[in-house]
Amino acid sequence: MLAIFAGAFGVHRFYLRQPELGIGYIALYIWMGRFFGFPISAMLGWYDAYKLMIMDDQEFDRRYNSYFFRDRYGRRRDVPKERPFQKRGRYILIDEDPVTTEKQPSTYFKSRQDKKEAEQFKKDGIRKFKEYDAKAAIESFRKALEHNASDIATHFNIACAYSVEENAIKAFEHLEQAVVLGYQDFANIMNNEALAFIRVFPAFETFKSNQFRLNSQMLASIQQTEEMRKQEKFVLKQKIPIALKAEA
Repeated sequence: MLAIFAGAFGVHRFYLRQPELGIGYIALYIWMGRFFGFPISAMLGWYDAYKLMIMDDQEFDRRYNSYFFRDRYGRRRDVPKERPFQKRGRYILIDEDPVTTEKQPSTYFKSRQDKKEAEQFKKDGIRKFKEYDAKAAIESFRKALEHNASDIATHFNIACAYSVEENAIKAFEHLEQAVVLGYQDFANIMNNEALAFIRVFPAFETFKSNQFRLNSQMLASIQQTEEMRKQEKFVLKQKIPIALKAEA
């Protein structure tokens, strides 16, 4: 809080027993003037605040709390002393569960990290899809959704990949999810070559008229159509060897 609201004057550095750095912030403010020095020193303070917020307790103690890293003779320790029991409200935790008391990463920073990893997997999936490797693309898109399940583009892309792989159920489900999340380029749905496979399904017209939402009747129709296609493929595979033998 000191770094955020008074970082321009180095107050947080004085609090952390680093007066020379605190004086440096003040000198920067005086030397460069109010209009140039203040924004620069304030941004440095905000940067310090960011680093302090993501720093774990042990690292903070190692850098700034000498009490936990000094023995009784003042010699520096490699491992901090055990902390005394901490009061939480009106209770003292004596036997803490390491699972429940383990320091968890900040929700904000975890969300940013998940989105960053999701973006990387999405880009990898798009690259593989362009290289005509739809199966590998599906794996990348699935990993992207594990990190960010509400990404519209990933749902649309994986729907295209499933359509190319002739997995109609999954293609319909992810296409529906993309629309639910806000996808509105309906002309692309009707003209995209990757979705040509699912557009020939009888249930697609009903799916379109229902604003690209699925229901139990559509799912049953899609499953029935898929079963019929599988049977037709099986029969065709049986006929081809017989025809080849007849020609021989």
